[in-house]
Amino acid sequence: MRRLSTVACIASLLLLLGACGEDDTTQPSDQPSSSVSEPGGPLPGKVRDVGPEPVPGLTLRTLDGTEIDLAAQDGQVLLINFWATWCAPCREEIPDLKRLHTDLDDLTVIGVALDRKGREVVEPFARKLDINYPLVVDKSGAAEAELGPIPGLPTTVLVTPDGQVTKRVVGIFPTEKMRPTLEAMLSDEA
Repeated sequence: MRRLSTVACIASLLLLLGACGEDDTTQPSDQPSSSVSEPGGPLPGKVRDVGPEPVPGLTLRTLDGTEIDLAAQDGQVLLINFWATWCAPCREEIPDLKRLHTDLDDLTVIGVALDRKGREVVEPFARKLDINYPLVVDKSGAAEAELGPIPGLPTTVLVTPDGQVTKRVVGIFPTEKMRPTLEAMLSDEA
C-alpha cells in the first residue's frame, strides 16, 4: 500500500510539472521571480502610480540585434513588459500586448524576457507565438535592475511620451482598463 502511495505521488508530481507546457525547458524554481497567480487563475494586474521619474538611460538589444535607447524614445509611449516563457500569466497576456502594439501608433511594447536560458528558449517561443513587438533577453539582469523592482511576473512599466516612468503593473496587464489611459497619453503628444 505504501509503495502504491509513493507511485501515485510521483505520478502526480510529474503531471504537475508537465502542466507548464510542452515547450517549457526551464522550471519556475530555476527563475529569478515567480509568476503572480492564485488557485483560480492569474491575478488581475494591479496598476500603481509611481514617480514620475525619468526612464533610465539604458540601451536594450533586441533579439534581431536592434538597439533601443529608452531615454531617446521622445514622443513614444513605452510599455515595458517583464516576462518569462515559463510564466503562465505572461503567456496569457501576450495576445493583448500584440494587439496594443499593432493598434496604437506611437506605442511601443518591449518584452523583456527574464529566462535564465536566454535566447535558447525565448527565440523559438517568440516564433511559435508570432510575437510582433521587440523582445530583449535580460539574462544579466541590467534592465531588471534599472527598471525594477520586479516583484513577480509579469510586471509592466509604463513610460510617457516625455520619458517619465509613471505607472507599474504587477500581474496581467489590464488592457481594456488601460487602453483609454494609453490613448490619452498618445493624444497629448499629437
